[in-house]
Amino acid sequence: MKRSGDPRLLRGLLSHRVLVLSNTLARAAARFYPRRFGLRLAEWRVIDALHAGRGISANQISQWLQTDKAWVKRSIDRLSTDGYVRRRPDPGHGRRLLLTLTAKGERAYAAIAKAARRRHDNVLGVLTAAEREVLERSLTKLQTRAEEMLAEPGLGFSSPPAGGRREPGPGRRRR
Repeated sequence: MKRSGDPRLLRGLLSHRVLVLSNTLARAAARFYPRRFGLRLAEWRVIDALHAGRGISANQISQWLQTDKAWVKRSIDRLSTDGYVRRRPDPGHGRRLLLTLTAKGERAYAAIAKAARRRHDNVLGVLTAAEREVLERSLTKLQTRAEEMLAEPGLGFSSPPAGGRREPGPGRRRR
């Protein structure tokens, strides 16, 4: 990775660069969504999960978003109070509630999804089609590797193999 004149270690780490990019995009969404749609970014993320998962639990949303359950619960509480989300008991589990979007929630999803896709296209518009394909493949490979590292004893903090490339081992595929 190209080094800048900034002496901070984090500045050159992939995790930091991805975080900064994500935070930059999130800041714009956090400003735009409340003004335009009356919803916070966190609530949009829950609405998107509910649109995709129709009739799922808050725990499933937390797992999908890989985020804190309390954060999801607060978002669901507000969305429910404001008429975007409906809760109903799970017939297969005495204490769990299943969540679905109301008609108001579905309308919000459609409007925000359109804006989110437009911004997505605006961000990726600086890349050629070939660069987009490489980015998509690279992100998939990096996510797979990050998940593999969670299962390793050193959590990815041990020394990488010589040459930096990992050969597929048991349960790993070449990409």
